Amino acid sequence: MAQAQKRCPICETTNPRKAAYCMNCGASLTHAEVEIRDGVARPVSTGRYDFRYGETDLSEDGLRAKARIYFAVIVGVLMVAAAVLLVFWIRPSFSPPLTQTPVPTPTLNVTLTPSATLALVTVTQGPPTLTPSYTPSETFTPAPTGTPEPCMQTVGAGEGMLALISRCGHIHLDVIPLVVTMNGLNDENDLRAGQSIAIPYPTPTVDPNSVAPTADSSTGGLGTDIVMASSGGGLSIDDIRATQAVDPFFIPTATNPPGVGNYTIVNNDSIIEIITRYNTTLDTIDKLNPEMDFLQCEMGLTFGGPACIVPIYAGQSIRVPIPTQTPTLTFTPNGSETPTPTATPTFNAPEVQSPDNHAYFRRDEIITLRWAASGTLADGEAYFLTVQNLTEGAAFTAETRELFWVIPKEWQGVQAVQLEYIWTVAIVPQGDPDSARHITAPRNFTWEGRGES
Repeated sequence: MAQAQKRCPICETTNPRKAAYCMNCGASLTHAEVEIRDGVARPVSTGRYDFRYGETDLSEDGLRAKARIYFAVIVGVLMVAAAVLLVFWIRPSFSPPLTQTPVPTPTLNVTLTPSATLALVTVTQGPPTLTPSYTPSETFTPAPTGTPEPCMQTVGAGEGMLALISRCGHIHLDVIPLVVTMNGLNDENDLRAGQSIAIPYPTPTVDPNSVAPTADSSTGGLGTDIVMASSGGGLSIDDIRATQAVDPFFIPTATNPPGVGNYTIVNNDSIIEIITRYNTTLDTIDKLNPEMDFLQCEMGLTFGGPACIVPIYAGQSIRVPIPTQTPTLTFTPNGSETPTPTATPTFNAPEVQSPDNHAYFRRDEIITLRWAASGTLADGEAYFLTVQNLTEGAAFTAETRELFWVIPKEWQGVQAVQLEYIWTVAIVPQGDPDSARHITAPRNFTWEGRGES
């Protein structure tokens, strides 16, 4: 009996009995075992593989077995790792607490040698020393003053918030938001004619240079008020305090220089009326009154431009330019004066201006002749105008003291053609055209006729 061998079901190569894979194609021979008996090959069935399906990869069955092995190994590793972590997690609860063993400290044996004792003087503490205390002097506290009633203003026709606060003495616009809040307005423009507006008065500014009354000046040595009014013509303490009141709008100024005066503003005054009244400019008012506010003003313009706002109020005193008074000299004749010569007329010669030479005018146009003069006409003199119609042979003259002459329709030609004209101007005694002088050079123009038969 021959030795049994394996034949590959893929390439039919004969392999040894113990071969697991085909030596030719590498196919799995696990389930492809055959026997060779009497020279005839017979398949040995294992019950798990049919060699007729040898066209598939026979290593798949081997790969399935390897996958099971790998999966079992991985699961085993994970279980071991979980067990190790579990041991480390529960170990502290079973471990006894650690106790620290004290380390023995070496003992140093030192022999102390007695030394000399220093005797100190004993000090006996006496009674406490009195410390002088500082008693502050009495501080002057001004008596509280009652809050004044608000300034009530009635809105006039065309008036704005600026005019209302100005009449109450305000020179700045910071009080406008407070006025809007006090009166429940939407904004500063929410005003109607006849509406009553409450405006707080300006807060007086305390003069830092004022001196508070002392005990000597306000009371006598026995605490009795000094009333000097009863002694005849004196001032009481209230009068003295009244003289020390501070006016927040008082600005001390030096004496006005020549050409500058004071003007007190009255109701309904405006900065434009003041500038017009004193024939000045806004820039001059600004230089004379540095304490005034000029809002959105262009100083290069006479009235400061359309957006200029200058807050003023009735009773305010401002500086304005005034003409310097010229001393009037009284003339006393002494008989040696030279008589004043009689003025003679200035030399006068007319000069034509328009229309231009060779100008053309249509039938319905009106012609105005103009000329200039180098002087003034004397009494009894006039300008003598001569206009000649050269085409129709007509001439027209006229006297006037004006520097122009409108040609009447009667001087226009009647033919429906273009007519040629020349004109001159001279100076004559009124009613004496023969004495004409300073006659201008003739200038011509063309004028269409009226077209009448």
